[in-house]
Amino acid sequence: MAIVRPESFGAQLKALREAAGFTQEELATIAGLSVHAVSALERGERRRPRVETLRALSAALDLTGAHRDAFLGSVRASAHATAADELVGASLPLPLTPLLGRDIEMETLRQWLGDPVSRLITLIGPGGVGKTRLVLELARTIAKERAPRVVFVSLAAIRDVVFVAPAIAEALGLSDVTALDLPKRARAACADRPTLLVLDNFEHLLDAVTLVADLLTSVPSLRLLVTSRAPLHVRGEREYVVGPLELAPPSQISLADLARVPAVRLLVERMRDVQPDFRLTPANGPTVTVICRCLDGLPLALELAAPWIKALTLDDLRRRLEHESLLGTFGARDLPERQQTMNATVAWSYRLLDPEEQRAFRRFGALTGLFPIDAAEAVLAGREGVSDTGAALRVVGGLIDKSLLLRSDSPVVATRPLYRMLETVRAYAALELTAAGERDDALEGLARYCAGEVSLAVEGLVGPAQVEWLDRVREDLESYRVVLTWLVERGRVTEASHIAWGLLWFWVVRGHAIEGLRWYEEILSRPPLPPGVESRVLNGAAVMRYMQGDFDRARTNVSRALILAEGAGDTDAAVHAEWILGFVEHVVGNLDAARDRLARSVKGFRAQAIRWATGQSLTGLAWVALATGDAGQAERLLDEATSELRDAGPWFLSLVAYLRAILAVRRGDADEAIALIRDSLTRIRELKDHSLAFVGALVVLAAAAALKGDDRWVARILGAQDAVTDGTGVIVVDSSSRHLREQVERDSQARLGPERWALAYAAGRKASIDALIKDIDNRQPRG
Repeated sequence: MAIVRPESFGAQLKALREAAGFTQEELATIAGLSVHAVSALERGERRRPRVETLRALSAALDLTGAHRDAFLGSVRASAHATAADELVGASLPLPLTPLLGRDIEMETLRQWLGDPVSRLITLIGPGGVGKTRLVLELARTIAKERAPRVVFVSLAAIRDVVFVAPAIAEALGLSDVTALDLPKRARAACADRPTLLVLDNFEHLLDAVTLVADLLTSVPSLRLLVTSRAPLHVRGEREYVVGPLELAPPSQISLADLARVPAVRLLVERMRDVQPDFRLTPANGPTVTVICRCLDGLPLALELAAPWIKALTLDDLRRRLEHESLLGTFGARDLPERQQTMNATVAWSYRLLDPEEQRAFRRFGALTGLFPIDAAEAVLAGREGVSDTGAALRVVGGLIDKSLLLRSDSPVVATRPLYRMLETVRAYAALELTAAGERDDALEGLARYCAGEVSLAVEGLVGPAQVEWLDRVREDLESYRVVLTWLVERGRVTEASHIAWGLLWFWVVRGHAIEGLRWYEEILSRPPLPPGVESRVLNGAAVMRYMQGDFDRARTNVSRALILAEGAGDTDAAVHAEWILGFVEHVVGNLDAARDRLARSVKGFRAQAIRWATGQSLTGLAWVALATGDAGQAERLLDEATSELRDAGPWFLSLVAYLRAILAVRRGDADEAIALIRDSLTRIRELKDHSLAFVGALVVLAAAAALKGDDRWVARILGAQDAVTDGTGVIVVDSSSRHLREQVERDSQARLGPERWALAYAAGRKASIDALIKDIDNRQPRG
């Protein structure tokens, strides 16, 4: 899922590196850079690379002409990204090969998109016909023009229709959105500019068509481009049937003309990928033509057939395709003919695998999204749990060679390659997995993998590698969803609760509280639960409700959790409940109760030597002291909290910086407040999409600007804050922050006047985080 910022240098670098077939380590070696430097550039941590770095990367990637200009231009253009874009931005997937034979389709679809009446265009065709490849090319072309914002949502890995709305919301940069709220929130997010929303692989989620219709009705600036095997049947839908690639005519044509036939050209190029000296000749031209005709010119079928020339001669490949009678042997009779051809081609490729590869192919059908080699090992091992990395790598390499598996480098860890199957291929693998009676065994292995990963994530999400772990959990999210569904359906609530609790900080920091609450409620709906499980899950549900501003039900959940934990002698669950209750009581104004609960949690967490939680509870106590006007006590508590949080993630420290900045504002020390917020903005950028911390930081920055008498700056800051708030719908739970914002805005606007305020405010809505930091640096005292 991606909101496309064509300006993003990191996105361009990652896409070009993958297109060149390099890992981050390989590109770093060729360019003479460190792996950390390449990783930081791709992740957006370094947005202004030096000229020599650009030259080294350009040379290493062998960029020339327009490609080099676009690469260099992406650095200059990144300054135009708004703060909201930077907090949620990601790259549009970059195809690794050129688009062949689709000139007419591209021209027609561009014309349709130019028609204001065409607000929903659905590309229809069988699996493997190239719908995704075509829509990606179209999206990239439009994104380069910087006219509408382009938002890409891949739905292939989503198995449950309930996750369609969160997928769209995440791509739009919206936090914690239900299907019911999405149209209204999307309207606010898209109000400032036209948006093209691309929904890829919709056919298995057609129950979500009502959501699509509601989006179109509610968001006038939104247009949808959808790929599906079936139409959506939504009013105003314009259907475009994507056919196979053009085949050679029955009559004899010259070799030069044959080489330009799209289906022939694609097959020849893919064959050259595995056999570089392959050439189209008068002798093999007829055979190539027959192969293309056997495969109906379907791009994916051609891609799957091409690698077999490493093991088969061209004539043998033709004979097998002809004599094994693809449709009669493998095709389901109730499918359209071209879908039969595609399924039969996957089946044919499967039949040619050796037994070890066949088993791996089936088992990988249980992995719906991206997966690392560890997950591959786990599903291969199944219930037995005996992993063999060497065997897993061997079969993964074999399936990649045969185009049945794709590799994609992790944007987080240079040494953690990820893999995926195209959905048409994965769907067939899943059918074979079920037919072989191996699905539950494979999912046992996947459940074991997720349980192991989440045990690491429990520490990683609160530690110094928090950003890396947030991204790592996101990469595995579809696997977690599959496993949680499977465990809950089987009543294995203890295992499900272990995973759900371990993902708590991912759901909090990345704005997935609604999904987190859904899983906690799913587990709670399967009584009877052991007291320890129920108390932990109730604690998780309370945190999710707190993040959504539902404080009454959060208190109900956590109060019940505390009773259960104390009754069962579960000190860990009890101290977590005290901590959560402390924050709930604070936000509703029960300061004495909040102080008491948080003090107990500090004592409990210290006894357990959980430093991040001790620091978080101390921060909560400082917040209470601030609310009661005891600035000295707040300062002392924040000093203690900072010591405890030294090795915690940036999310926890952002709250400390926020409270310190408020104290500085109250002392009238604008420069200290501004310096603290500058540091906080840097931490927020590390988190990449945590808009809640960003919104709070800007309120205090605006107050500091008001202290300095810079009312234009106040308006600019609040414009940037509102752009993020409107775009993400983030909920600010701190009422004092809202009151501070109202006072600062009212006073500054009165001094500046409505016209000058409006101009500065409008400029702020378009400001990037870089621009906001530059504003700070230009106003800080030299010394």
